[in-house]
Amino acid sequence: MRRIKIFIDNTIIPADIYAGQKIAFIFLPAGRQTAQGREQVVHQASVDNENGRVINVTWQAKGWFNRLVTRHSPFLRRMLGQPDTYRFDDNIASPEFIQERAD
Repeated sequence: MRRIKIFIDNTIIPADIYAGQKIAFIFLPAGRQTAQGREQVVHQASVDNENGRVINVTWQAKGWFNRLVTRHSPFLRRMLGQPDTYRFDDNIASPEFIQERAD
């Protein structure tokens, strides 16, 4: 588990992140220029890596002919000049960290 800071709406929020953590968000295929109605709601994605310049997520989605395909996207990008401070990628909207109980 890694403690990072996330920059969102001109505030810095501390967060814990780890590989395999479950996340829900809205995926914007064309970034901020995505047309209305083209957004894809992702109910459950998992974090691939917890450190590095870019933190990626992976999820399953329906592709051509209703086949399941694995989608990958950058989730957090490190901000320049700030150690351990990240911002959400332009393709991510309304992120929500799903808390799992450790039994």
